[in-house]
Amino acid sequence: MLMRYKNGPRLWTLHWAEVKAAKRFLLATLVLLYATRLLAAEPSPPPATAAADQLKALNDQTIIQSSVWLDTEWDQYKHGAEEATWTLGGLWGSRVSDRQDWALRLKVPFVYDQSDEASGHADIGGLGDVEVATGTAFRLSNSWRTGGGIELHADTASNPALGDSVWRLHSSWSIAHDVTTWLTLTPTAEYSHSIAEENNVAPQRYLELSLPTTFILPYDWSIGTRYKAKIDFENGDRWTHTLDLGVAKRLPNIPVVLSATLEKTLDGGNKKFQVNFTMTYYFERYHMLK
Repeated sequence: MLMRYKNGPRLWTLHWAEVKAAKRFLLATLVLLYATRLLAAEPSPPPATAAADQLKALNDQTIIQSSVWLDTEWDQYKHGAEEATWTLGGLWGSRVSDRQDWALRLKVPFVYDQSDEASGHADIGGLGDVEVATGTAFRLSNSWRTGGGIELHADTASNPALGDSVWRLHSSWSIAHDVTTWLTLTPTAEYSHSIAEENNVAPQRYLELSLPTTFILPYDWSIGTRYKAKIDFENGDRWTHTLDLGVAKRLPNIPVVLSATLEKTLDGGNKKFQVNFTMTYYFERYHMLK
């Protein structure tokens, strides 16, 4: 496949491991779509409680609920470098049929970056890389769902230090299973590749396989975990591993969920850890997949 970049044409050679992963991902998608047609005649399942759906939606892209949120992220790096990101996000969902929903999503980040000791702790702030996405979700049965989408990561940062200096496409697909009323598993596959690079940034191609889990607790609390393995095809098929642990609370009487997440890379690297605090408001006039 011949891709056109800023510095001229470049031959993009697919690795055998990447080809096998793509074939398996395509096969799983076709099987799930066929299963959706077979299950179309089943009666609609009873709706889950609004609070449980909202808590699950933090960790599960197969549940689409219209919402707006403010996320505060703090990244701590080695040698004293830090980065804070405030992201305003919105998701609009629309029903396609009794078993399918569709959504649009927008994320607008504002970034404050402080360099490491060697760079004199220079401070830079401004607009980060905007992301826009669309996706869909299907309810296969009372306890099984599937869904995915595609996202465009745009090179919109006001300063190269505040963004990735790439235009990147990110596609994902998930299968969710409510094992019990209080435990949901959502295996997810995500593939990303850059379509244009700036400022001499290297091309990006990687596959991420993750297993998010959500534990619903009494009084509208939840605990979420996520293990993620990343295969970097542009860096010798290098594997990296991260682990997330989060807690969330749905406020009484109003559709607001407060959540906090800690992410830690298990392979060392330059980043020590990442912390996120998020406030999400759900528009309850729109209900997902009855």
